[in-house]
Amino acid sequence: MKQKVIVQLVDTLDLGGTERMSVNLANTFQEQGWESHLVVSRQSGGLQNYLNPEVQVHFLEKKSFKDLKAFWRLSKLTRKIKPDYIHAHSTSIYWAVLLKMLVGSFKLIWHDHFGLSDQLEENKRSEMVILSKWIDRFIVVNHKLLDYWQKLLPYRKNSIVYLSNFPYLKLNESIQKLPQFTFLNLANYRPQKDQLTLIESCKILDNEGFDFRVLLVGQQVDSNWETQIKQKISEYSLQEKVRVNGPSEDVTSLLAEVHVGVLSSESEGLPVSLLEYGLAKLPVICTDVGNCAEVLKSGELGQLVKVKDPKLLAEAMKHSINNYEEEVGKAQQLNQYVLEEYGALKFFESYQKLVGAVK
Repeated sequence: MKQKVIVQLVDTLDLGGTERMSVNLANTFQEQGWESHLVVSRQSGGLQNYLNPEVQVHFLEKKSFKDLKAFWRLSKLTRKIKPDYIHAHSTSIYWAVLLKMLVGSFKLIWHDHFGLSDQLEENKRSEMVILSKWIDRFIVVNHKLLDYWQKLLPYRKNSIVYLSNFPYLKLNESIQKLPQFTFLNLANYRPQKDQLTLIESCKILDNEGFDFRVLLVGQQVDSNWETQIKQKISEYSLQEKVRVNGPSEDVTSLLAEVHVGVLSSESEGLPVSLLEYGLAKLPVICTDVGNCAEVLKSGELGQLVKVKDPKLLAEAMKHSINNYEEEVGKAQQLNQYVLEEYGALKFFESYQKLVGAVK
């Protein structure tokens, strides 16, 4: 049987959810016997270190949407590789559609990771109605996106499917926990991730005399938002409690040494960070957004709190500190559930069925 050849398109290899999924997929395709290529439009980043050596990585050094030299490099590369499938992540679909118009000898898959799934009416992206003519299959990361696109494109309903994100980590369980009780917020710095509510909760815990630490770890996406975070930490004199870090190139060690994973987002799809918390057997506190309740079985496998409610989030944090063994028990169950329902092999089997149905 001829080896399948797949090319993924992604903007960067910075430490974001979309980028992590592109790396997870590249590794999984390669491990399952496909010829796996990852084309990075703009720049590399810390996630390049997580790619299997057998994955073939290409950089376009794209400067703007109208960068004709970069697009020519992509076109030339596509003609050389002759892929069966091109899998475009998020906004990479625009160049992928242009490529399909010019080359057209591959099946085009669009992977929509749109994180503001609770604000779809304010972000319609109606141009996709026209572009959908050249897209063979649509993958969405939560049910709200699925409903949205199936209503907007009713004639393509059977081509639009929900496939959950999946984590891909090789954990080192010999690493010791930090001496202070530590919460990890693994999320890029932008308003959607709402770290400010988490800081408000930290103020409540600090005022009540709790001994804890919070690590904020992520890529600077919105510099103004990161500035607001630092100002709020300073205003509340939490510099000894809350640390603002850049992206980590050793997420596996970070996950192993903290005690609880926290997400305080106001909107999500299916956050890869949540699945990584589960894979790392971390107790979880998460806002009830996107598909988070589905992953946590409506609170059975972790604590769910309302969006923008620092008091409830603080109560959940206090519960984790005071009832840690109970939460560790939930984390063990979450780990098993993530492995069974959100594992790489399950995704690949579903993916094979999806692309195999393309005529």
